[in-house]
Amino acid sequence: MDKIFIRSLLPGDEWSFFRLYTDMELCLSSGSTPVYSIEDAKRKLNKLMETGESFAIVHTETMKIIGVISVRKDIHRFNNKAYMLGYVLDKDYRGKGLMPRAVRYMMKYLFMNMGADIVTAAHFPGNNASKRVLEKCGFVYEGTLRREYTRFDGQILDSCMYSITFEEYQQLIKTVDNKNSK
Repeated sequence: MDKIFIRSLLPGDEWSFFRLYTDMELCLSSGSTPVYSIEDAKRKLNKLMETGESFAIVHTETMKIIGVISVRKDIHRFNNKAYMLGYVLDKDYRGKGLMPRAVRYMMKYLFMNMGADIVTAAHFPGNNASKRVLEKCGFVYEGTLRREYTRFDGQILDSCMYSITFEEYQQLIKTVDNKNSK
């Protein structure tokens, strides 16, 4: 079974960033700005390390960075305890249940360590893989913000918004614990 862990981004991770963010399909579906050189990758990495909002998703068997998960204050809510997740995953590791695992790790961290009241996430219409990740993790569809996001290529896109409250998270954990105890 594939396993992952999440760690801080580190100097030297630029080669992993180069591999991830030269994938135009990944960038188009996530809205992430692509990189075109190792220097671009290093600048992107340094910027994300400065903010401290992004983390590496590392495959335990290969010790390779296979994705990035980001957490920031939710800019759509006037709630100090509202956090928003964003994520990307290398195409070779999709469909294996790894991103739901990473999202669950971050949910637990935000609710149990950061005192989150609500965790949110969004995807572009048509990004069914991201939609499935959020649904598997117990997020609830809130609606679509029309013309919410200007992607790096200038295209203005809608964002399908999802959230999970602390109370919903607690109920989800109880349900999982009950299934595991049977």
